[in-house]
Amino acid sequence: MNNKKEFIIHYYQKVKSANKELTKKETFKDLLNRLYFGNAEIQGIIDKMTLGAEATVVNIPRKDKLHKGSADTLYNNIIIEFENDLRVTYKHAKEQLAGYLLGKIRSGAGYDFTLIASDFITWKVVVPDISCIDKLDTLQEHELILNETESSFVLTEENAEDFYFWLDRFLFRENKQKATLKNVEEAFGCQSAIFIESFRQLDHWFNDAKKYGEIQVSHEQWHRFLSIAYGAFDSREDAFLIHTYLSVFSKMLAHSVVSNNDYIDDDEMLNILNGSIFHKYNISNFVDNDFFHWVSGERDFPKLKKIFRLVAQELSAFDFENVNEDILKGVYQELIDLDTRHRLGEYYTPDWLCERIVNEFNFKKHNKILDPSCGSGSFLRAAVSRIRILNPEITAEEISEQIYGIDIHPLSVQIAKTTLLLSLGRGIIKARKPIQLNILIANTLYSPINEIQLFGTEFEMPIDKDKYLINSQVLDNVEEFNKALDVCDRLSANALNSKSVNLSDFGNIIKKQISINVNEQIIESYFNIYKGFKKAKEDKRDGIWKFIIANQYKPYFLYERFDYVIGNPPWFTYSSVNSEDYQNVLNTLAVKYNVKPTHPANYPHLEIAAIFLAHCSSYFLNTNGKLAFVLPRSFFSGDQHDHTRSDEAKGFRITEIWDMNDVQPLFRIPCCVIFSEKKPDAARKTKQTKFAGKQFAGRLPAHNCHYDIAEQRLTENALTWYLIKQGKATAFSANKSSTKNMANPYKLLFKQGATIVPRAFYFIDLNQDTPDDFLDRIINVKTAADIKTDTKAPWKLHYSGQIESRFIFRTAIAKSILPFYLYNPAMVTLPITIETDEDNNKKIVLHTAEQLMNAGELDAWKWFANAERIWKISKTEKNKNINSSDYLNWLNKLTDQNLNARYLVLYNASAKDANALVVDRKEVDLEFIVESKAYVFYTNDEFESYYLSTILNSSTPNKLMKDFQTKGLFGARDVHKKILDIYFPKYNKLDALHTQLAILGADCHTLAKEFVSQQQYPQNLTAHGLGKVRLEIKKHLSVKMAETDKLVKKLL
Repeated sequence: MNNKKEFIIHYYQKVKSANKELTKKETFKDLLNRLYFGNAEIQGIIDKMTLGAEATVVNIPRKDKLHKGSADTLYNNIIIEFENDLRVTYKHAKEQLAGYLLGKIRSGAGYDFTLIASDFITWKVVVPDISCIDKLDTLQEHELILNETESSFVLTEENAEDFYFWLDRFLFRENKQKATLKNVEEAFGCQSAIFIESFRQLDHWFNDAKKYGEIQVSHEQWHRFLSIAYGAFDSREDAFLIHTYLSVFSKMLAHSVVSNNDYIDDDEMLNILNGSIFHKYNISNFVDNDFFHWVSGERDFPKLKKIFRLVAQELSAFDFENVNEDILKGVYQELIDLDTRHRLGEYYTPDWLCERIVNEFNFKKHNKILDPSCGSGSFLRAAVSRIRILNPEITAEEISEQIYGIDIHPLSVQIAKTTLLLSLGRGIIKARKPIQLNILIANTLYSPINEIQLFGTEFEMPIDKDKYLINSQVLDNVEEFNKALDVCDRLSANALNSKSVNLSDFGNIIKKQISINVNEQIIESYFNIYKGFKKAKEDKRDGIWKFIIANQYKPYFLYERFDYVIGNPPWFTYSSVNSEDYQNVLNTLAVKYNVKPTHPANYPHLEIAAIFLAHCSSYFLNTNGKLAFVLPRSFFSGDQHDHTRSDEAKGFRITEIWDMNDVQPLFRIPCCVIFSEKKPDAARKTKQTKFAGKQFAGRLPAHNCHYDIAEQRLTENALTWYLIKQGKATAFSANKSSTKNMANPYKLLFKQGATIVPRAFYFIDLNQDTPDDFLDRIINVKTAADIKTDTKAPWKLHYSGQIESRFIFRTAIAKSILPFYLYNPAMVTLPITIETDEDNNKKIVLHTAEQLMNAGELDAWKWFANAERIWKISKTEKNKNINSSDYLNWLNKLTDQNLNARYLVLYNASAKDANALVVDRKEVDLEFIVESKAYVFYTNDEFESYYLSTILNSSTPNKLMKDFQTKGLFGARDVHKKILDIYFPKYNKLDALHTQLAILGADCHTLAKEFVSQQQYPQNLTAHGLGKVRLEIKKHLSVKMAETDKLVKKLL
């Protein structure tokens, strides 16, 4: 190896001093000859490469016409575009590579290329952007987006040895690669040639496959399961195909692990995909007839053999011996995230955290362990490793009987099975009987118990589009249930399109196949299942119903079976669940376990993980069972989790808490780990107010690594957590509370503003010069430019038109709320009019577009009719019965606003600290409407308004609320009414301290206004710019703020 390193260093020095591309190219060829001297096969490749230095590529699509071109190096499946200096000509190199690639595609080649741009020192590996994959046949060169991958390499004298292995991997593949998470992700992830070509082929052939009924059922049920997994899911074909690819990949990888066979013929390939080949390796249930079985059907398998070969060929380049990490989760997460990462609040749990958590438990032989949301199987892998350490003589067969996983995600189950198979290793072949992998596709939170309570002794079982009444006795015995499903499936297949077996004959078959003691009620129930299977088959909508039913009800059989429940349950919230039926299921459980927040406004924010915590403790844990969950840090202080913190939730008691807030990188939102034990209500005589715990801190070398690496970078401090109170709010804190536990008299008086969304309908800019006034004018307006960055599809819209000036108002969102100053309040148009009663009091009246038309307000009618139309098209299922006007006026937060009070005290809903100001209506050019990004208190007492703004801007209450705030990656992020849980008295003009604070507030408003007017801040502040401006104002007011803090401390 030393000689090779010297060759590369010599090459590096020579190329660095060379000025011409031709000289560098000859130097590179000389290096290859030296590195691989004597290897006839690789020498042949180098000769091909040399001959291909100016290879012709036809059909390169350009803007004008098809023409010929030449790639500097085109051999095997590598295209290299050499440049003299990539710093200058990288863009040109990518354009050339795009042309060469599209030329090959246009000539009929599939996508199996590695594209490299190089100046002989820097080697940039590029791939088509995911948005271009399905358009490679039609794109022009200038339209193809090429992205650099992490596989790129920059040669230095220090990494010369690494360069040899990089060349070997990308150009020659002389040695097998060790299977690591990173290597597997690069080879099979979204930027790999394997994925790109596989997706193109799947996309092409699925257009024909999807017209068949059984494929439609698979797609429908796949969507149904994912809608539960994510709360809401867009049923896109490309997502289904991505999942199909991952399913194929995981099955073939598993075969590589257990067989050690590089060559696979067509029969073996088919048996891998349908799962039968795993039986000879002692695995009974690795593959079920799942949602992705269509690729192994006799109609589609021959068409897709090319992609199976590609995957198999790439897998053969890896060494899967002694894999000691979850190598699948990188590919799994990367490809799943193509569709869902904008909605999910979580990433996979890194190996180090899984390992650290399981290290807390001393697993014994025969202990049963469940991960109820197992994802790619990281916790299962960690548990297997821990069991082996504690029980060195244990067999793979014994471990498999201890480990269980459940997930609602159809793909997660297959991936988790593969991860578990990798963990068990080839020892499974020696097992005395076929190993059962206890990974179920099911909704962990579903139980027919709720339906049984509703219907008496029966529950409804859906099979395709019909529902069948089933007696609960069928769930008394899991083995009989599985056998009966098999009988129903076989009979329904044999009697296809012929007369049904009658009930009497069916009963005789069931008694013979299962038990002579089966009663008539159970027989009738199984007969209903048989009829459901038969109808689905005859409607050509079968293929997976036995698989779905068998899995869906299996969690029911796991009641109190487990010694340990460990995992990372879903973090999405109740409000993100679009299905009304599933919301009802969740609501039933939230009430049953008393995790439903007392205050209705907090319910939408309840993470489903809270229901998981209570349900898994109550249902799955045995009497002495223990649980550990990775959870969002909102469990520390979020009002929605008060019942969990306060020991009021049923079925468990918290025993330990880990704060992971200061560990980076980890998740996109801060997290914690909560340990608990099963504790029936009768056993909880006193409420717990202090808990053992730890605080973790440290910067890790990567998101995923093993604990032995992470341990070197982490600190763990043991401490006690206290349940503290502030008003009615609770939180976990390392400090005992010493504040006044009294209700703030202003808490109920401050109101959140109206939710003025979708922003594109209402936030506007003038599309003309600013008029002298806004009295009875027609104004040209357009959608405000600055809202575009904060808007997501399908609401990323732009409108322009005219509007009557009486429908134009001012408001303030976060970027307008500075300490003691209202900055550039936004302009909005709203379908409201301001009416005055006989006492000259103003009130807001909301109108529909039709009402505006009838009133002759034709410009407003046109604008808001368009808004109503777009709302109807794009609103979610959850809002299907809500029109745009009612949504705008949710909880009457618009029409209940007080327009008669002169002074408004505003503070921001979200930020590290409260920033407060006073709005004087007489100083605003238009009527001011409060938006939901602010909380408001109305008063006609100017001194009271200044008194409140001074307290809210003070550092004292802002520090006191920190333990109660939710946290993001950059610290505390939400204020809402947390600041009003800090007690301070109602303003009293006779109290000298109150008056002093009011005068200070008035002074600060004057000084802030003068300071901002002297600066040259941009019209629209970015999030970063907003924080900077707020700090600059406080710094400018530091003397006044210090005086304020002293007075506020006295007040509190």
